[in-house]
Amino acid sequence: MKKTIKIDKKRSGLWQDSDVTYAQVPGWLGHATRDLKLTVIRHFEKQEKSMPLLVWFAGGGWMDVDHNVHLPNLVDFARAGFVVASVEYRHSNIANWPAQLEDAKAAIRYLKAHADKYQINKDQVVVMGESAGGHLASMTALTNDMTEYDQGSYLDESSAVSIAIPWYGVVDPLSAKVNSASPDFDFVYRNLLGTEPEEAPQLDAKADPLQYTAQNKVPFLILHGTKDEVVPVADSRKLYEKLNENGHVTDLIELEGAVHMDEAYLQPEIVDLIISFIKENLD
Repeated sequence: MKKTIKIDKKRSGLWQDSDVTYAQVPGWLGHATRDLKLTVIRHFEKQEKSMPLLVWFAGGGWMDVDHNVHLPNLVDFARAGFVVASVEYRHSNIANWPAQLEDAKAAIRYLKAHADKYQINKDQVVVMGESAGGHLASMTALTNDMTEYDQGSYLDESSAVSIAIPWYGVVDPLSAKVNSASPDFDFVYRNLLGTEPEEAPQLDAKADPLQYTAQNKVPFLILHGTKDEVVPVADSRKLYEKLNENGHVTDLIELEGAVHMDEAYLQPEIVDLIISFIKENLD
């Protein structure tokens, strides 16, 4: 069979800029320099106007970070009209908290500094992540305009974001350790803080989003499975209540029967729910 067909161009193609260095940080016990990477999914043709930026932080218990692992699933958001950036951050074998928060903010500043290249609207930035990455998304949003966590380059750019969407994100490290259904992952909180959270309450508080809910008003969409055996769903309920008390627009969606890192989070229904929340709350 031979035929000629006419194709209507209903959507743009997508570029992928893989493993772009966004910052350099100390490595190998402080005696070397380490690159931090991010990958951007952006639109092929020049768009009529800049697009919202969705920044993704993968999970891994702050012990192992593969910023490219969810790229196939994040394409859904690029197709919906976002520029998507998936960001590497230092794991806890390299640096303790708050290095991870400093990295997240450095990545956002880098992306804003290159907004023209990636067609980004600098005033419309959403942070989203899973587990340890969900914790990082919460902390990034709730520390908007706290300059102590802005370290490195592009300091003339703001690291402030507009919306946070944590998926089964850790809230208080101590609460997550004590109330988890399994003790198998208790060590990750010690590695993150450099000490047991119960032995350093002030340090634990520095990594607890609950302590920052009065800082600013950022809309939150919290996703958590009712059968999560790693991060207690009760902690997300506590975050939801605290955010509401302090005037944040906040939705908590509990996924019935979902466990930690469940494929339920990758279904079209969840993608549509997230996109709807963003569109309703993005200025």
